[in-house]
Amino acid sequence: MKIYLVRHGQSRWQVSPSQDWDTSLSPLGHDQAKYLGEWFTSGAVLDDTTRLTVGSVVASPLKRARETAEYLGDSLGLPVGVQPSLTEATFHVVSELPKAVAPFAPWPEEPLSERYLNFRAQARTALGELTQLAEETGQPVLAVTHGGLIKTVVRTIAESDAFCLKLYNCGINAIEWTNGRWRVVHVNLWDHLPPGLRTT
Repeated sequence: MKIYLVRHGQSRWQVSPSQDWDTSLSPLGHDQAKYLGEWFTSGAVLDDTTRLTVGSVVASPLKRARETAEYLGDSLGLPVGVQPSLTEATFHVVSELPKAVAPFAPWPEEPLSERYLNFRAQARTALGELTQLAEETGQPVLAVTHGGLIKTVVRTIAESDAFCLKLYNCGINAIEWTNGRWRVVHVNLWDHLPPGLRTT
């Protein structure tokens, strides 16, 4: 069972932050998504034995994710489903994570905030729904979502809130369930993007 988690292309909010968190892709974000879609249909090789194959595409309901997913759906000839649990948090997720005073110092014992715990539960729900879709179709699932959600999914399978990731726009992150455990196979795969189109 394999699940691809793709962060959306650069949004207008990233270029010009505002009170509107649900903005469309920027012109550069559209270019990133176009390259991503073309790469998925080019028979891209991930390693000596693995090529990118996708059986279904789902997206967060937010504009930047749906617009990115449309490029993928068009390229792959697949409909794009909307999965509400893939939506982004309405707060800066990393600000809710625990902090230690030094690299190997004990982690503080303060409880995590209720809004982060709720978002982590949402991420677990999203992963459960993606897992079910992969099981039903017998094929890899591609989900276009957001940085905070992807990072929290990875923390969920690691059962730890003591780390964070830095994710790139239109970067591909792959996880798989095999031999009784989750494996993180790829983080920030962006071979499909020319250097001038790589943004965080």
